[in-house]
Parts: sequence; structure tokens; C-alpha cells
Amino acid sequence: MSALFDFSVFPTLYSRRLVLREFRTDDADDVFAIRGDLMVTRYNSGKPYERVEQAVDLIAAMARAYRDQEEVRWAITHRGSNEVIGIIGYNYWIRRDARGSVGYDLARVWWGRGIMTEAVNAVVRFGFDQMHLNRIEADTDVRNPASGRVLEKVGFVLEGRQREQFYDSGGYQDLMLYGLLRKDYLAASPPQGA
Repeated sequence: MSALFDFSVFPTLYSRRLVLREFRTDDADDVFAIRGDLMVTRYNSGKPYERVEQAVDLIAAMARAYRDQEEVRWAITHRGSNEVIGIIGYNYWIRRDARGSVGYDLARVWWGRGIMTEAVNAVVRFGFDQMHLNRIEADTDVRNPASGRVLEKVGFVLEGRQREQFYDSGGYQDLMLYGLLRKDYLAASPPQGA
């Protein structure tokens, strides 16, 4: 087993088409384009961004949370491009329980191309291999079945429905809770290099 990830060096992740890298301050316009799009953020908590300064603040907050060893969030980019097309990462890491929670957003122009499935796969692999997680969780708004399909493609199992978990759009909304256990991930994954 590899050494436990310790936040000393920001981890850059690679997949077939993608590079998941640390955010930079000059990513603010790309982040604003994602977080300012109502169609992208309609199932997130909070309203779409109205000013690029909100994206600057988010990038600073993600950097702070990383320094405080609370979260790790990646900018999703295509290989050979620095344009940020999505955001993905661990919203929390409870070390005592070896448990983390994944969340993500993807620019609308890239929907339906398997980008998020590829990015989630990379982040899950990192979580099990480097963070030594036993369980990875994710929740999705019941009104967003596409997000649930992404998780299921990666191997997550729908574990339950949290009824009226939060208030949004003039009413209480349900969340779907997904989980992926290390043992199930290892049983379904071919050995590296296979």
C-alpha cells in the first residue's frame, strides 16, 4: 500500500483525456463560466454566480481548505489545454472513518461526453489508493438523475433517499445518497496494467 496522501504536494491526476490539476487565480473566468450557468448549478446549494469576484473567492477558499488539509478539489482540463471545464473533489475527508465525499460540476458544453465519469474514476482511484479511504460517498438532488448515472457507471450504489433534506426552489427537496466501498471497488477493478 502506498504512503498516505499528506497534502504536502498538490496531486495532479491523469486519465485518458483529462488532467485534473490545482486551481490557479487565472482560472477565475473559466470557473465563473461554470458556476454562473444556471443549468450547471441549478442543483447546487446557492445561486449561480453573478460576478467573477465570486469565482476568485471560490478559488481562494479551495486553496485555503487544501492548506488546512480539509478538502482537495481539482480543476478538470483536457490534456493539452489549460481551460477549466469542470470542478471535482473531496468535499470532506473524515480520517477516523476513512470516509470522503465527492462532488463535481461540469461546463454544460461538455455534458454527455463521458467527461465526468472519467474524472470521477480518477478521483475515486486516488481516494482508495492515496487517501486510503474505505468508503466514498456522493449525494445528488433527486431532480438530477444524470448525476446518479455518472456515479453508477463508476460503481457507486444507491443507498437511500434523504427525504426533504434541503429547501430549494420554493420547496423541500430530496437527496439520493450513493456509496462506494473499497472492497467493492477492488473486486470490480482489473489489476493495474491489465
